[in-house]
Amino acid sequence: GQQPPGWHGPALWMNSFLPSWTSDLPSMNMADDSVVYGPPAWTLDHDALEVIWTVFRPGYLVAIFVLGWAMNVAVFGQFKVDYCTVLGIAKDEVVSPGRLIVVALSLLVAFGACRFALLDAPSVLAILWSMLAAYAIGLFGLFIHLPSALDQRFRCRIPIARALWRSVCPDTSREIPFVEVLVADGLTSLSKVFFDLAVCTCVASSSLLDNSPEPLSSQLLHGFEIYSVVALNSTAAIAGARPVVGVKHTLWGEHLTECRRSAFPYFAWSIPFLLRARQCTIAARHAPDSLARDLQRVNFLKYLTALPVIAFAFCYVRAGEFSQMLEKEDFEFMWALAAVLNSMFSFLWDLVMDWGLLQPGADAFGLRQVLLFKGVFGFYHVLILQNLIGRTLWSLRWSPQATLTLGAFLLGTLQQSAEVFRRCLWNLLRVEWECIKKGVHRVEKHFPV
Repeated sequence: GQQPPGWHGPALWMNSFLPSWTSDLPSMNMADDSVVYGPPAWTLDHDALEVIWTVFRPGYLVAIFVLGWAMNVAVFGQFKVDYCTVLGIAKDEVVSPGRLIVVALSLLVAFGACRFALLDAPSVLAILWSMLAAYAIGLFGLFIHLPSALDQRFRCRIPIARALWRSVCPDTSREIPFVEVLVADGLTSLSKVFFDLAVCTCVASSSLLDNSPEPLSSQLLHGFEIYSVVALNSTAAIAGARPVVGVKHTLWGEHLTECRRSAFPYFAWSIPFLLRARQCTIAARHAPDSLARDLQRVNFLKYLTALPVIAFAFCYVRAGEFSQMLEKEDFEFMWALAAVLNSMFSFLWDLVMDWGLLQPGADAFGLRQVLLFKGVFGFYHVLILQNLIGRTLWSLRWSPQATLTLGAFLLGTLQQSAEVFRRCLWNLLRVEWECIKKGVHRVEKHFPV
């Protein structure tokens, strides 16, 4: 099942985006394992590549989320679903799908331009700090006061900024508005973005404090040819490797390994689930009756089931340090078991509570009496199937075929992108069910889209 010597998976095409000066770096002659000079088989070591792509990945995922919301708004407009009322969005805060697409494409182009521009930077450290600063400025831009002309033009940022702020600092004196619930749920699908940003911050800080930083151009020497890395978040062990002349285990690799073994990224990973769980406790406190209160408590437990997944993933990478009785395989088994429990719990909650499906007496099997998205054959059943696949896609980390074909990093990127896509489709039925519960089925004259 191993790939032939010389196979490096996605690292080959990833290196095709590197600047031209790397053509003078040493490369490996696979025939006799000697080092030669000229156009290399790859031009940057695996560790530095992974650091660079990890810091760019959050931006691309956010852009995908914006594209997904553009699709949501377009579908709501097509079927005349009054999402503005249930989300509490004023008419001057409505943004059209076309404008959202422009924003998403602008983000993708900007990140692409930054990627090519920063790859000519003198070090990976400059790339890390530049991108982390760009993310901080972008987030800060949601909350700053703009001149009146610009403020009117970008009024659409107000609902998302307000909901983000209230997700972190909720008003405990009232019921949680639906828009804040929807935003907090979206953050749970971006939880690995928090992990990536924490890892990159840790790596950048560790490298900055290092007294002997390693130049980017000196990272190709002896090392390992990696055949397979099995990991959902690149924390698993190398499944098979043999010594060859190729990539040195660099200082970047040491920083990356240590940061992924730190508790900081795993705490960052858990933040969205803790925020959403806190919302459930506030909602239970303001519930109108005992049944609603009990359902909010069950929902609270649902979000807490994500914490054992994170905890066992952390224990897996630190196996042997906490207990001599438990091996790495034991933590991996508990990790998988916790993930199965969380996935099934969340999937069933999606169907019954978030989407209002599986109602008895419905005309269509497994659905409900009131359906707003009619006329599209199999629409609801396809979304149910897609939601199930998205909820269980994490299991590919144990697939030798997937990890050998894609490699750990690309597989993790595809899984995170699929989770964002799943959440965007999930939004359609979640908002639809909220409109039905609130009695806001349709609008006679929808806001322009």
